[in-house]
Amino acid sequence: MKRTLFSKTLMVAVICLLAAASCSRQNDLLSDPYSQMDMLKDGQSANKMLATYTITFEGIGRSYMADTTSYADNAYAAYGGTQILPYVHSPSNLRFAIKGAGSGPAYNYWDGGFIISDWNYKSNIPGETGDWWYSYLNQASVYSGTDGAKNGGYDSSNNFAVMFGYVDDYNSFYATRPTLNFTSGSGVVESMYVCLSSYTYGVIEYGNTFGPLGVATPLKNIDNGKGYLKLLAYGFNGSTPTNGGDPVEIDLARYFNYLPVVAPLTTWTLFDLSDLGTVTRIEFNFEGNDTGDYGLNTPAYVCIDNVTVTL
Repeated sequence: MKRTLFSKTLMVAVICLLAAASCSRQNDLLSDPYSQMDMLKDGQSANKMLATYTITFEGIGRSYMADTTSYADNAYAAYGGTQILPYVHSPSNLRFAIKGAGSGPAYNYWDGGFIISDWNYKSNIPGETGDWWYSYLNQASVYSGTDGAKNGGYDSSNNFAVMFGYVDDYNSFYATRPTLNFTSGSGVVESMYVCLSSYTYGVIEYGNTFGPLGVATPLKNIDNGKGYLKLLAYGFNGSTPTNGGDPVEIDLARYFNYLPVVAPLTTWTLFDLSDLGTVTRIEFNFEGNDTGDYGLNTPAYVCIDNVTVTL
């Protein structure tokens, strides 16, 4: 009797040990749920598989690009041919466009927004003199790569986007911030690389006639040697601001006592946007202290590339 009870007890113990070992092995095959949650952004479901895309602007049709001149003639309503088309990345649905594009036949890049480009003139081309390369006539060029070789994108790629537009006290009654938006759904715009346009870089370095008292004034000489220009990004999920309504920002150039604390960004530099969380759109703005009676004197352009998106 004792022997039978002992045998049954031993058998039960062995079964329990085997079951525990089996459970342990099965749990080893599961991902740590806390590690999974660490990867999620602003309430995304743990059951949703996240997908990440990097938007490089490579391999897109010429109809989506500033394809005529480095002035981007086809970004204006007066252009005699077909205007540049809005670019929507597939499958992320993130849209890069000039303000008003897609809602009617007439739109103009001077109203702000995004164009795709592969121009990178960093000096005057034959037939051009003076400040041509750092004027609006060369506004679609990035100050990167081999001059004129169309390799100015991130990592010497061809294509990139050029963003233009800002809002301040002077123009707020008619201007709006340049905006990236998802045409459907939402996502996290993790980061992008930024670099100065040739127009903006040249004016930072040499000034232009919009400077104080009509004199060309380099940014380093503004405000007793403390000139700056920065880019800000504000996130929105529907009508609700994200990140507590605070922007994330990056210095495009900053001086102190006439010396560069942040040298003008002529190399592609990472701009981390992840703190904005899950968004349906991002609005951008420029701030600087080279200002006059008509607002910001420094041209409000920046080039962007390799935009990383998580859905």
